[in-house]
Amino acid sequence: MVIIMVSVEIITVGPLETNCYLVCEGKDCLVVDPGDEAETILTILGNRRVLAVVATHLHFDHIGAVEGIVSSTGAPFMVHRLDWEMRDKYTQLARSWGFEPPNLPQPIFIDEGSGLPFNLKVMHTPGHTPGSISIVGDGFVLTGDTLFAGSVGRTDLPGGDIELLIRSICRLYRELPGNYIVYPGHGPPTTINDEADNNYFVPKSLCT
Repeated sequence: MVIIMVSVEIITVGPLETNCYLVCEGKDCLVVDPGDEAETILTILGNRRVLAVVATHLHFDHIGAVEGIVSSTGAPFMVHRLDWEMRDKYTQLARSWGFEPPNLPQPIFIDEGSGLPFNLKVMHTPGHTPGSISIVGDGFVLTGDTLFAGSVGRTDLPGGDIELLIRSICRLYRELPGNYIVYPGHGPPTTINDEADNNYFVPKSLCT
């Protein structure tokens, strides 16, 4: 029996250096947070099949290449309903930062416990935005802008909530094994243990 492992590839894109992730098993992939540079992402994908395009949240720097990838591959677009309901505010946010908000296809809504290919699971981790999600695989979690190496997502943008963010991060610490790799929306990977022990803003000592 041949066992095909799930791989995680990082493509850093756009002026805000967003981490786009290709989560692949053999020739099949999920594209997570394609923030910009659709052609670059498609070139790296090559002849692999895109099963879905998933956004951890709808801030413009995480979705700028969604339309290009969906139109080229026919893959469905997936996001949490609570962020979709905020899209008008996120459009205003993009323009206030000097960016043209991207067009988006009608999504499939995903929520806590939703299953994705490769036995990935969705955790609803609000705080940075109301509909922020984390995607949990075997040995890793994609946290979007909820948890970073040494930092956490900002909560001063529309829909942000510091108490919810702390609760979400504490849940990650509590429910995931310490050796799980954390793949954040910006910056380098880390681990659950490293952040629980050393994160300046939300260490595990803050969790009750």
